[in-house]
Amino acid sequence: MKRIAVVTLVLASLTLGAANARAASITYDVRSIDNYSFPLPTYLAGWAAQSTPIASQSLSDFNGSVGSNNGYDRLTVGFTVSAAHAGDTVSFQLAPDAGYGGEVYLDGILKNQKTSDLWWGGDWTNTSELLIANSGPLAQGSYVLQAFWAEGCCNGGQGGRFRLNDQNWESLTVANLNALAVPEPGSIAIFGLGLAGLIAVRRKRVSC
Repeated sequence: MKRIAVVTLVLASLTLGAANARAASITYDVRSIDNYSFPLPTYLAGWAAQSTPIASQSLSDFNGSVGSNNGYDRLTVGFTVSAAHAGDTVSFQLAPDAGYGGEVYLDGILKNQKTSDLWWGGDWTNTSELLIANSGPLAQGSYVLQAFWAEGCCNGGQGGRFRLNDQNWESLTVANLNALAVPEPGSIAIFGLGLAGLIAVRRKRVSC
């Protein structure tokens, strides 16, 4: 019985560790603008060129967020792709209120830059006002989506969404992103079968 207890604890620890490693995150940072060169030569560089304090918050849902007037914004989205989704593609659409424009990166690679005044008006079909990042086939592992934009005044509500392959769009939330990290059903089954086998062996020894 002691062996079974130890194995159970190990399996529980591995499962909990894997769950923590898979956890998605959405971090939204805003700082005031004191350097008005755009995009300098990129918005990432423009963000770094500001000397003002950074206000940071962790979000469960980016939709409905509002930046600040005369503000420079940075959105960082961390997510993990499990083996079950390896080979899939992912598309992101961000709808910032960005009077000075913005850009979006996927794993450090610039995917889209727009220097015009971006305001989507709550309409996802208005793609010319969105920051868009499309991936190629993804390998199993962790990824980071990061976007930078700036706004002068009158900041409004913002949004984000993503989809796998050509499936339906999902809101940019931690809960939806975590679905990308769901392990293969076979992996869970193997853990269960292994534990059940140990229990069966133990019972057989006790009965003999």
